Amino acid sequence: MKRINKNIILIILGLFIACGMAACKKDGYLTDGGLNKANTSFSTYDYLKNNQFHQFDTVIMLIDHYQLKDAVNNAKTFFAFTDMSVNQLMKNIQVKTVDLNGDTILSTAKTLRQLTDSVSSKLFTQYMFTKTITLDDATLNAISYTNEVGSAAPSAIKKTGTGVPVYLANSAPTFTYFTLQYVKVNGVVDGSPGAPASDPIDLVLSCQTTGVQTSTGTTLHVLANNAALNKL
Repeated sequence: MKRINKNIILIILGLFIACGMAACKKDGYLTDGGLNKANTSFSTYDYLKNNQFHQFDTVIMLIDHYQLKDAVNNAKTFFAFTDMSVNQLMKNIQVKTVDLNGDTILSTAKTLRQLTDSVSSKLFTQYMFTKTITLDDATLNAISYTNEVGSAAPSAIKKTGTGVPVYLANSAPTFTYFTLQYVKVNGVVDGSPGAPASDPIDLVLSCQTTGVQTSTGTTLHVLANNAALNKL
């Protein structure tokens, strides 16, 4: 009887391990700065389009609207944003409409038509670069990079480090975890020598995914879902 119980326990443990391995394989995803698999057989456009969590459905519709598929695929570096960021941008856009009485009403953008009437293709190209930029290239200080919009949307790249303690039996060593960040430069890069006292603070957008290498040669980074997009 004891032998039978022991065999049952071993079988149950085996099933748990098998299920756990399957879940890890199914749910493996590049997120929070971590890198599960660097290379993909998809083009940059198709990688976003085939996202299993549908985080880029609206983004793809906008890319198609602005006919930017080739630009997305040919960019050496692209900081993509998710549908959640687009949704937040729409809430920040004021749209003027006229009611039946002829009165002007201000409201937030509620349709893609209202959004595309308010922004241009530069909404995307400001996050595209003709140079490959990786987490390894970044420093703790923001370094200016020229994006495909140029002087109309000055940008910089940096990384930030977070200490993560690992608790062991007799010690708790700390490992530094780095996150890549896109910087929307307002005026001059923060901390620049001779920067005026009135220089506005730069907007720093952190990445949730870094370093995806697509089949079309793009180094793809994905901004955090709460990234505040620059309306252009």
